[in-house]
Amino acid sequence: MGICLLVLLGIGWLSFGNSLHLFSNYHTDNLELESCDGIKIIHQYLPYDSARRPGEIREIRYITIHETDNRRIEANAKAHDTFLSTNNKDITGWHYTVDDHSIYHHIPDNEIAWHAGDGRQTPGGNMNGIGIEMCVNLKSDYEATLRHTSSLVAALLKQYDLSIDDVYLHQHFMDKVCPHRLLSEGRVYEFYKMIAKKYEAME
Repeated sequence: MGICLLVLLGIGWLSFGNSLHLFSNYHTDNLELESCDGIKIIHQYLPYDSARRPGEIREIRYITIHETDNRRIEANAKAHDTFLSTNNKDITGWHYTVDDHSIYHHIPDNEIAWHAGDGRQTPGGNMNGIGIEMCVNLKSDYEATLRHTSSLVAALLKQYDLSIDDVYLHQHFMDKVCPHRLLSEGRVYEFYKMIAKKYEAME
């Protein structure tokens, strides 16, 4: 049973059984998800002239997991979407923000974004990774955020023919403890297992 619903299918799917390893050819198209875990995904792309949206088309090779590290009570996904769209003093950007009740999509999946801290290294996090920020604001339900994020990651792996081996933490690309809470609580393996379980449920 599918956890996330695709609006657009640009390719045909193959049957892979229990394998998480898919194609070696990488997508350069943007396939939008309509919803995930029963949550309608809000596709609110930054304007083309935003410094946070370089607009370069690339191969999609990775999914990169971040945390906002913003503990303010009001720092949910909507607040981060507003910040990206109204603050043009920086070039930092990412593709999705997830909290305990919503998912915002800021930059098309097939465009680069400056989120991984590895410059223009190719292949690399900025040039080839879909950046997902998990909210950690106080009084939010972190467990729900993890569930929604793992479902989103599993769906993105499916639609772009990637495997669990293509999911990286931010710290893989630069010397930074991110996602901080996931790492500090020792829950990385648990999180990967959540992704794998939801991926297999989509078979």
